[in-house]
Amino acid sequence: MPGVLWVGTDDGNVQVSRDGGATWTEVGKNVPGGTKEYYVSRVEASYFDPGTAYVSVDGHRHDDLRPYVWVTRDYGGTWTSIAGNLPAYGNVNTIRQDPRSKSLLYLGTEFAFYASLDEGKSWQRFMTNLPGTRFDDVLVHPRDNDLVLSTHGRSIWILDDVTPLQQLTAEILAQDAHLFEPRSAVLWKNDPTRSRSVAGSKNFRGENAPDGAAIGYYLKAAASGDVKITIANAATGEVFRNLDGTKEQGLNRVQWNLRGNPPPRQAGQAGGGGGGGFGGQQQGPLARPGLYKVTLTVGGRDYTRMVEVEEDRWLTER
Repeated sequence: MPGVLWVGTDDGNVQVSRDGGATWTEVGKNVPGGTKEYYVSRVEASYFDPGTAYVSVDGHRHDDLRPYVWVTRDYGGTWTSIAGNLPAYGNVNTIRQDPRSKSLLYLGTEFAFYASLDEGKSWQRFMTNLPGTRFDDVLVHPRDNDLVLSTHGRSIWILDDVTPLQQLTAEILAQDAHLFEPRSAVLWKNDPTRSRSVAGSKNFRGENAPDGAAIGYYLKAAASGDVKITIANAATGEVFRNLDGTKEQGLNRVQWNLRGNPPPRQAGQAGGGGGGGFGGQQQGPLARPGLYKVTLTVGGRDYTRMVEVEEDRWLTER
């Protein structure tokens, strides 16, 4: 919000200005029990309400590794603890609010990463494929909507497309199944002139996100039968790709690589992996830019969404 500024200091002060920095008020003194002059590790202003902010305090320099995190809704006049069910051992390094979902909070401690779907009333450890380490900061990429985590000594980790988590609500959790709205996919074009050939270990690069569209869905309970995903041309209704879905309880994700169903093998053709036709299974045709209908079939019911496949204009414009 223009004119509203928040500052945290290394000795427990939380300052707020409502006039663009002309005057300041110290509101850390209003925290129940005080901030104990600990290090204010993060002040997060709400994206949705100018009077709301979240504050985390790190006491490990005073041999205090308990989690301290609060929320104010009146510019720091009063504060409420939202440490909730966080482990008693694990000082908080950062707290962030999701820019698209008011109730979704992210929190990094000295040992793990957490998410809350109810604005801090309860926290879930969110550690799928993540190392057990210190998490220093969190960012939701403003363009790509990826969740980016920075750690202390374990590199940077990216959750590609955090859309399902943003869309998850108590109402969805009560349903037997739910298909989330997919993020648009891009038909990336590779420019070989920009690639470098460096032998051995001299060529260091991070892992790129998988090509295509991530199809995310929720299952209240593990599916006892098949889970099928169908991709069809939205204009003609013609089925373009059939995929088998995972059956796990909770959030599931299947990656569509933007290719159609592979052609059937000819008599005498060798089977095998997903190669390009050299003795393996041939790939299906590449999708064209446009709208596609995604259908999730589970438990005898169909759930549908639309996904857009976009042309790679970035390479063309360079």
